Amino acid sequence: MSEQNTYILVIDDDKGFRDLVGDLLKSRGYEVVLARSAKEATAAIEAKRPGLAIVDYRLPEVDGMTWITKVREHDDTLPIILCTGNWCDQKTFNWLRNILKVSQVIQKPIVPELFLHTLENIIPPPANVPTAQNDEDTGSYRVQPILDSAQLDESLEHIEQMLADEDTYPEEIERLKKLKRRIETQNAIKKARDTFIKTLPESWGEVTTAVKRARENPRNLRLLQDAMGVAHKIKGTAGSYGFTKVGQFAERIEDFLITVDPHTETEQEVIWAEVIRCVVEGTQIVESIVREKPTPEDTYKLPSISCLAVTPEGAYPGPLKGAAQDVNCELDMVGSSVGAIVKFGKQEYDSALIDLALDTTSGRFQLARELRQAAKRCIPLCFVNSKEESYSQADIVYGGASVFLDGDVTRGNLSEAMQIMTVAGQMRRPRVLCVDDDPLLSGFVESVLLPAGIKVRSLNEPIIILDVMNEFQPDLLLLDVIMPGLTGYEVCRLLKSHDEWKQIPVIFLTSKSDSEGKRAAFTAGGTDFLSKPVLVDELLSRVKAHLSKTLSEVSTRVDPQSKVLTHQALATECEQLINLCGQQSQSLSMGIVSIVDFEELETLYGAFSAEHVVGKMGELLKERFRAEDLRGRLEDGKFGIILAGEPADTVNEVFQLLKEDWDKMWFPSARGKEFQTALNFSTAEFPLEGDNFEKLRDYALSGLKNRSVLS
Repeated sequence: MSEQNTYILVIDDDKGFRDLVGDLLKSRGYEVVLARSAKEATAAIEAKRPGLAIVDYRLPEVDGMTWITKVREHDDTLPIILCTGNWCDQKTFNWLRNILKVSQVIQKPIVPELFLHTLENIIPPPANVPTAQNDEDTGSYRVQPILDSAQLDESLEHIEQMLADEDTYPEEIERLKKLKRRIETQNAIKKARDTFIKTLPESWGEVTTAVKRARENPRNLRLLQDAMGVAHKIKGTAGSYGFTKVGQFAERIEDFLITVDPHTETEQEVIWAEVIRCVVEGTQIVESIVREKPTPEDTYKLPSISCLAVTPEGAYPGPLKGAAQDVNCELDMVGSSVGAIVKFGKQEYDSALIDLALDTTSGRFQLARELRQAAKRCIPLCFVNSKEESYSQADIVYGGASVFLDGDVTRGNLSEAMQIMTVAGQMRRPRVLCVDDDPLLSGFVESVLLPAGIKVRSLNEPIIILDVMNEFQPDLLLLDVIMPGLTGYEVCRLLKSHDEWKQIPVIFLTSKSDSEGKRAAFTAGGTDFLSKPVLVDELLSRVKAHLSKTLSEVSTRVDPQSKVLTHQALATECEQLINLCGQQSQSLSMGIVSIVDFEELETLYGAFSAEHVVGKMGELLKERFRAEDLRGRLEDGKFGIILAGEPADTVNEVFQLLKEDWDKMWFPSARGKEFQTALNFSTAEFPLEGDNFEKLRDYALSGLKNRSVLS
């Protein structure tokens, strides 16, 4: 069998870069020719066609893109890597990929290990060069067990019966609830798997078509790369859904295609015969999977939200249970405020419904505050005013009620309340951005993470990563390694070069689990990696572990001292809320709270005391206000709060309530004496005082200068 063309042309007018790349490639056994200009490169190609060209964007006389354009006039299949010192925009990237057919775009300065790893995915090193051995056995695929519909229904029905049994021990109830959620997650995977089965014939048909086109045009390297790409894509996705044989045949097709040399006919028929055999056998397996798939049945629906209802014993249980059934809410009920706090300490709930008749603790809506303290997060709340006492809108907003039910409690208004709390809760969920060119794998990730309360967004065009990051503000990134035109390594390097994204955890998704692949992932700035096919439990546990760590320590969205949004994150989310309010002709107000003489606290009482004051303000803002309200730290001792649907007058009243709580607080001093601080505040209303975040912020900040300290 003939060896692949491993002759590489490097074109760059920078001698240092040429020598670096040349030495790297020679160390891996490649034959290398160095050119300083487009003219020298053209002469080199005329003398001998390379297997790959590495081109710098900035060349003397003729730039790299112009040279590539001229090459494409007579050679449409030469693999090309373009090196550039600047991140190109989407329009330029699309031109490079679709018109000039550039294989990869790599940003300077290169990281040698990543550069080699990327290059060897395009042209493997000569056969006499040893490759890294796998760190773990990947010869067979592990299958994630998935229950069928009958097993799911039977298991869930049995668990529901045990949960309803009054004789079931409390410890057993907690275990059963965890088991129930696990089965529900399995059911979500099964539904996604069923969807994949429906698209599997079409996906495998794409493999068949791509292989056929490449076989009919054996000298067209572009078609050969397309076929390898389609096979590579279905390899990882099929394995993730448990279709190991499909994934194995796709892997064999990809491996055989890598050995095809379009410029020689020696032994090529043998290779193509093996490729065709894998395609045919894979087709038979796909047909068998589709034929044997059982008729779809109704499956258990995932709960949209979990809620603890704190209501007097025997109060409206019928409407509550009916409402929970209507909106698919996992409902627990407790008959006392003490019992509610104990429940929240032992189990996670997404929301709480509080009958104010049971809020017997001292202070306004103190039970709501204590439940959030126990939950350690700002959960959505619904207040039921069964005693029909008088509360102002400021009371309701500051207390944290996303919904306030006055008067008769019906199944209908309880259903609506649970729906509102579901929406409010989703706004504050952890965020994961999945960057993968395969929509099916992205869908698989969503089906695993969404039931776990994680907000997921998929991105199939990595070139627009910065725009999406700034808009979505994720807490974690799932990043595919091999994507058309742009590797995950390059995307990760770009993000790590921006201060606002340096700390974001990045989990690489890779089909290579060898030591070189792992080393490349960490070299690029990755936090962790997952091998394809991705397993459900591993994906969920890794994502949760890294989210827990980053949200508790440092985040691009969360200020580390106050634990509320950073200035940038607050601005981004506020702009989205302003757009929504503008579309719905709804009011919105921004309030800015300033800790008076904050800059003097460190001098007077010590750095720890100043940080403690900031932390306590963050805690108070999260324990009060509605879940959907935005809270952020602008700078030092200034905090911003965004309240949709509320005029400035209401916000002014709300801040008087905030002051009452703040005035009860004493702070420790490094000098041993406790102290208090005063607050100042100002507001700005949309659209009267501004139609965007900056204008509203600046208006409110100017108002601070004209306000006297609250007395």
